Amino acid sequence: MEKIKAILAVLLVSILTMNCIAQEKLVITPGLLSAQLTLTPSHMFCDKQSYIYLHGSLEGYVTQKLSITGEIYFNAGSLSKSNTFDYNHSLFFGSNWHFTKVNNDLFIGVQPGLSLTKINARNNNITESTAGVNPLMSAVVGYNFYVNNIFHFFLQTRYIMGEHNYDIHKSLSELRLSAGLGFNLNTKKLF
Repeated sequence: MEKIKAILAVLLVSILTMNCIAQEKLVITPGLLSAQLTLTPSHMFCDKQSYIYLHGSLEGYVTQKLSITGEIYFNAGSLSKSNTFDYNHSLFFGSNWHFTKVNNDLFIGVQPGLSLTKINARNNNITESTAGVNPLMSAVVGYNFYVNNIFHFFLQTRYIMGEHNYDIHKSLSELRLSAGLGFNLNTKKLF
């Protein structure tokens, strides 16, 4: 029991020390690149279904307040018994506006995108379905905490608006939640 307490004390002191060191140096500067990869659950409003996505993103800071970002969501399956879509992959590109204080980063953004969707024919009572590309619009709100020059923790929610326009019309309105560990690199320090 004493060993566990000692290990926990060392971990706590390490985390607090790392946090103090991280706050001495600004990580969020122009030229910062950040990347994330995580599993993202979602809730689709049209049929009250849940899906899971493999979510990846790459973001570059143009200024301390403005970044350009690209994000991809690969549909990894449904969390519901009967699903409306066989798949619903999506790609987004846009910008985020950041409210930064030291290494804390609250951000909002608007990102247009495209989805590659295919309706589940059996669950939608049609004979067959075809894949289609559909336009999307999304609003993003999130938070990053940059621990140091190597990694950060993130939390992000995205509201998506769009419509599947092939075979039958179905709403693509969905709420997605991502969280995890991301990696970053300051490119201005490299050159």
